Amino acid sequence: MARNLQLVALAAAGALAFAACGSDADSVVDDVESAAEDGVDAVEDVAEDAADVVEDVAEDVVDVAEDVVDEADDVVEDVVDEAEDVVDGDSEDASGNAFAVDVSNCEDPGAATAAIEGTITIGTSIPLSGGPAVLFAPFADGQQAYIDYYNAENGGVNGQELELIVKDDQYTADLTVANIDELVFDEEVDIIAGVIGSPNNLAIQEDLNAQCIPQLTASTGAPNWGDVENNPWTTGLLVPYAIESQLWAKQAAADGATTAGLFYVNNEFGQAYAEAFEAAAEENGIEVVVSETIEASDSGAPSGQVTNLVAANPDTILAVPLGAQCIAFMTEIGNQKAANADFDASIYQTATCANPIFFGAVGNGGADGVFTSNNLKDVNNEEVATTDEGAIAYLEAFAATGSEADPGGIAAAGWESMEVAVKAIQEAADAGNLSREGIINAARNVNYSSPLLLNGLVYVMGPDDGYLAEGTQLRVWSTEIGGFVAVGDPVDLNGSLGTFSG
Repeated sequence: MARNLQLVALAAAGALAFAACGSDADSVVDDVESAAEDGVDAVEDVAEDAADVVEDVAEDVVDVAEDVVDEADDVVEDVVDEAEDVVDGDSEDASGNAFAVDVSNCEDPGAATAAIEGTITIGTSIPLSGGPAVLFAPFADGQQAYIDYYNAENGGVNGQELELIVKDDQYTADLTVANIDELVFDEEVDIIAGVIGSPNNLAIQEDLNAQCIPQLTASTGAPNWGDVENNPWTTGLLVPYAIESQLWAKQAAADGATTAGLFYVNNEFGQAYAEAFEAAAEENGIEVVVSETIEASDSGAPSGQVTNLVAANPDTILAVPLGAQCIAFMTEIGNQKAANADFDASIYQTATCANPIFFGAVGNGGADGVFTSNNLKDVNNEEVATTDEGAIAYLEAFAATGSEADPGGIAAAGWESMEVAVKAIQEAADAGNLSREGIINAARNVNYSSPLLLNGLVYVMGPDDGYLAEGTQLRVWSTEIGGFVAVGDPVDLNGSLGTFSG
């Protein structure tokens, strides 16, 4: 632009020079006018060039701004997706790695990765008859309640209806194996979930892992379900016995206990719990001074065992009975209290006995003041049952089944066994991989809070965390109110157990 202005000035100067030399005035004027017009044209050209430059620069600025906005949107979208993954349970562990099963180890990799079409079938095996059925039968009612609820509310999993097939094993491992074989080979179920009992789940674990069939929500707290490396297709449901033991040992030590007595059923369930408690007791400065056992098939009163426990005079007693043995143990404790005025040991029963049916059945005072624990909301508590949305939804769905069982305790655990399993199925479908492989990957990458979990507790698993539920709360039975009373706040020890290595 500066150069063009200089040309205009030179043209004007030239015209004046000609005038000074005596040139014709009119000619000079014409020359000046022509030069001026040329200058104006030049200025207009410069203005147009400048406008083009400004427009080009503006367009470039707009393009850059749009690129920045697009990149910002992508970042926001990624953050939102990660947040939704955490809420929906599709989480990674602290190292940023997600669990992924290796299907190359499967007997039939193709079956593990094949898409599940049509009705999605879930098989389970629990005690519906025999001695333990008094405890475990309502578990099936809770399971069916959730399946019916989910189908009604959601139309199944993306349009594919869910079906639950339940078989009775009478809490006998051999029958569990036979049932699972029928479910897998005859019924051709897609997954197994919610099988009850440590010996029962152990009996089927190896075969199901070899076949790469998800064995979800094994309904015990044995440590074996955290074996991510060797048995990746198996996941647990209940609070691990090690967590429960730590909670009780710390409470007992805080109450001044230095000695403990141990009473447990002589099978894999009781032995796993006894080992966990002995370790927790030692960590808290408590010495186990007496141990008594009862056989799983024994339905008689454990009077001799309880007499021996009381005679050793421990500060606290941990009891791990099975089914109706929960009632029998507390009844014998009541008898000992009546006969021994000085007996004042604190009593704790494992969460498998945390059922108002059992505690309420003890009429001689043996249940009063006995501790237990639970990680689920107490749906038998009137306030919870009438104000908590999760409890209300559960109770309505449970009532719709027509079951006459108590909806608290074991029935609620049955509901959870299906909720957790269906959560994995739904996530696999949403991720576009509704297969056994997709289901187990979803099941082991989870971080969410079930509506029935106590507030503040979450279900979490990943490649470095093999245990789903590592939080719970102490409760004590009050005969006066006919229910459980919470002791302290829920304790969350998530991730503390890591994985099981055998």
